[in-house]
Amino acid sequence: MSSSRVGVLHRHPHHTHPHHSHPFGRQPRRARLRLALAALVVALPVAACSGGSGTPSGGAGAGTPRDGGALVVGAEADPTCLDPQQTGQLAAVDITRSMVDTLTDQDPKTGRIVPWLAKSFKASTDGRDFTFVLRDGVTFSDGKPVDARSVKVSFDNLIKQPANGAPAYLRGYTGTTITSPTELTVKFSAPNAQFLQATSGVGLGILSPATFDRPAADRCRGEFIGSGPFVLDHYTANQEVVLKKRKDYRWPSSLASSKGAARLDSVKFVFIPESGARTGALSSGQIQVGKSVQPTDQGQFDGNGFRLLSKPAPGLVPPLSLNHSGILADRKVRQALLQGIDRKQLVDTVFSPLYKPATGVLSSTTPLYTDQSDRLRYDPDGSRKLLDSAGWTPGKDGIRVKDGKRLTLNWLIPAPMPPVNEYVQQQLREIGVDVQLKAVAPAAYVEQQQKGAFDITAVAVTRADPDVLRNIFYSKGANLWHLPPSTLDTYLEQQASATDEKARQEAVTKAVDWILDHADTVPLYEGALVHGVADAVGGLELDASTRLDLHDAWLR
Repeated sequence: MSSSRVGVLHRHPHHTHPHHSHPFGRQPRRARLRLALAALVVALPVAACSGGSGTPSGGAGAGTPRDGGALVVGAEADPTCLDPQQTGQLAAVDITRSMVDTLTDQDPKTGRIVPWLAKSFKASTDGRDFTFVLRDGVTFSDGKPVDARSVKVSFDNLIKQPANGAPAYLRGYTGTTITSPTELTVKFSAPNAQFLQATSGVGLGILSPATFDRPAADRCRGEFIGSGPFVLDHYTANQEVVLKKRKDYRWPSSLASSKGAARLDSVKFVFIPESGARTGALSSGQIQVGKSVQPTDQGQFDGNGFRLLSKPAPGLVPPLSLNHSGILADRKVRQALLQGIDRKQLVDTVFSPLYKPATGVLSSTTPLYTDQSDRLRYDPDGSRKLLDSAGWTPGKDGIRVKDGKRLTLNWLIPAPMPPVNEYVQQQLREIGVDVQLKAVAPAAYVEQQQKGAFDITAVAVTRADPDVLRNIFYSKGANLWHLPPSTLDTYLEQQASATDEKARQEAVTKAVDWILDHADTVPLYEGALVHGVADAVGGLELDASTRLDLHDAWLR
């Protein structure tokens, strides 16, 4: 029953973060913020560099790993909320991945599900029950055992959260049966094809039962208890998060090179929202890792004492996410947008040859992907005909008008705004659509997105499983895009409950075909995360779901 490949949710941010004593950007403080989706906005360009998770250049991979040292990472944004049960944005999970262990892990080379907290696992033949046998001797940072009860409490509390992000992976959850302190069975009311893969993601990470005695707002500030190799030292809003090594840690993933505690004494994430400031901090040595290096800056970190750490991102490609209320309730207008994007020109102009135009709703590295290139052909004349037939006629300045109203669409963006958005804006203007770019602070972005105060956003989910479609397009879920109930819901339910790969492939194919036939989204490009890393850093890799794996990292 295990998926052949697994991934995780993540976000392609386009921010950077400040050094601890001089914040390059400030964001509003909030006591509590739950991200609208378990994935973040993808408006930022991220490159699809070859070489998997990156190959150290200039002999950077050589040398004997040593213990000690403080790694400094320049991150794109203050995640606002660290609790893995409340958020899945990459800015958060890159931090919490090192604080929270999971039942399983995913081999980034083969996609195989492998043991972690669970030393063994199996699924029932009907795909409804999943039995796990836990490792002995594992403890949370509060000294309490990681046992069957703690798994049950974690899942019982996760299912109480809004059904977007990680809680959606427990849809149909009927409970966890404890057989012994180290054996448990997770049960569902229907077959759940994606669950085993989901157990490798930090959203289904196991937390100490004591965690849930604390208010949700406090958990967002990092007051949760995991069993990971690092614990939280402090979290200063809009400035930094500092993790410190847990010296008694002895139970890393079966994929880890080192079987004991982490090598680094501490890891500091400083928030630098401006990409130029982030790359400047990396080149000057203020930080040793710069996240999300922009295409224009990647060359300076490909050698010269640095290397690029990168991995193609499976899952939902960076799109235009369309609000199906207001102007975009009209299918013809949505179809016009779908046909009005020249994806090759977009990639060639904004990115580099390393990037690829989208060829479907899912990226080509996602299991059960289907090539839908025929439905994504650039056809501006066809777009104009669709708008004509929808009653939108060209105005004096070229922008279309209907009943005295201009065809204006508001694009809600978490600041700072990436360059790609302006090129999309220009392309759509050619067919008579006025796209207004509205960049707001990330906290305001989430609030406005949840209220539906937009026509367009750009949300992608990175996960190596096609169930990522259900996160975005299921009308019975969060449904931020106000999609009406339809046959698509049936297809998404069928792929989630399929008990064999052929049936699941059929359901996934029907789902992605429906999505493009109804222009429910506008796929743009395929990319990857690209981080700049100083050669002084050894052992740092990206896991199968493109999160930073800090356990084996070390400093020369």
